[in-house]
Amino acid sequence: MLALSRLMELAAATGFDSCGIARAHRLDHDALILSRWLELQHHGSMSYMTRDFEKRVNPEALVPGCKTVMVCILSYHKSKKQVEGAPFVSESGLSKCDYHLVMKSYLQKLENLITREYGAEVFSASHQHLFCDSAPILERRWAQLAGIGAIGKNRQLISPVYGSYIHIGILLLNQEADNYSQPFTDNLCHDCSLCLNACPTGALRDEPFDARKCVSYLTVERKETLPDKYKKTVENILYGCDRCAQVCPYNSHIQPTTHEELSADEAVLNMTADDWQHTSRRQKLRILRRLAK
Repeated sequence: MLALSRLMELAAATGFDSCGIARAHRLDHDALILSRWLELQHHGSMSYMTRDFEKRVNPEALVPGCKTVMVCILSYHKSKKQVEGAPFVSESGLSKCDYHLVMKSYLQKLENLITREYGAEVFSASHQHLFCDSAPILERRWAQLAGIGAIGKNRQLISPVYGSYIHIGILLLNQEADNYSQPFTDNLCHDCSLCLNACPTGALRDEPFDARKCVSYLTVERKETLPDKYKKTVENILYGCDRCAQVCPYNSHIQPTTHEELSADEAVLNMTADDWQHTSRRQKLRILRRLAK
């Protein structure tokens, strides 16, 4: 049987900022919410959200035999800002390395440590069990159930220590633990509405949340031609939106990331509006492809 305390020690030794585990089970309430959200077409062009529904709400359907969901986070907050007037790139896109690759590297190291201590049978030999934005799994909900933080009014995971500038990684284990992390139940937002008021399109004020209005969706996910009503809003935005994160009180005191791979890419950070204007199309595509991975 897995020991909660030892798993936490191994995660810390790997370099994760925080970690928790939850007992694997079907997320019945989330399944109802997700089903309604999809019926309303609030996912827009993100057709992948309609696939693998049962796997998305049930880790045991994703990895047969799964007993434990291990959730880890890495902070990516940066103290340095872009040159004033440059096309906006969200903090997640300013990192030196693709965060998917960084997170998966950390998760693989953690898996190796766990395997060395508990044996290879802890992980499925036939199913992918290491994830970072690469599987139909409700990462934020599992992070909340694993005690890492709350899902705020901004629809992001908020850690009281690391704020919302965090990447989530998941390992699915095929053994039970001697104990599980306490789910995070505190209401971090209370009557605060700063993120709702800061949202430039009102996407966060819709209930349920309408991703089709979100600036991050409009600049990253949307496949169709941009509606005229949003063109003014996104005219100097290259990738993503941090408006709700920038005003969140839990992001006002956090320290910059200690992970060098997730610190700011100086080459992109220092590009001026004129630099972007005179960058070749091929170079722009190279940068954008790195950001959009």
